[in-house]
Amino acid sequence: MYDRLSVFPAAAEPLQRAQLLAALSVGVEIIRLRRTAHRLRLGTDLYAALAALARGDVAGATAGLSGLDHAPMSLPGAEAEAALAIRAHASILAISEVLSEHGAYFDAGALR
Repeated sequence: MYDRLSVFPAAAEPLQRAQLLAALSVGVEIIRLRRTAHRLRLGTDLYAALAALARGDVAGATAGLSGLDHAPMSLPGAEAEAALAIRAHASILAISEVLSEHGAYFDAGALR
C-alpha cells in the first residue's frame, strides 16, 4: 500500500491523496480491532459496525462505533487486558474521527 502512495500520480488532487490515506488508516485500525475483539467481548457489536461501513452506511458505522467507544474501557481485568482495552479505545476513536472527516468518501459504495 505504501508503494502505491509513493507512485500516486502528481496530477492527483490533495483530496484524493487524503482519501487514500484515510482508507489506509481505517483499514489498519480495523485490523487492530479485529485482533482483540474476542478478548474484549466486542465481537458482535464490532462486526455490526464494520458491516455497516462495508455497506457504505457511515451513519450506521459511526453509531455502532459510538456504542463501542466506552465498552473496552469498562472491562475489568488484568493489566494486559487493560492495555488491550486502551488500544481498542484508541482504534475506535481513530476510525470515528476519519469517518467524521471523510464520511462522504466512505458513504454509499466508496469501498466497492
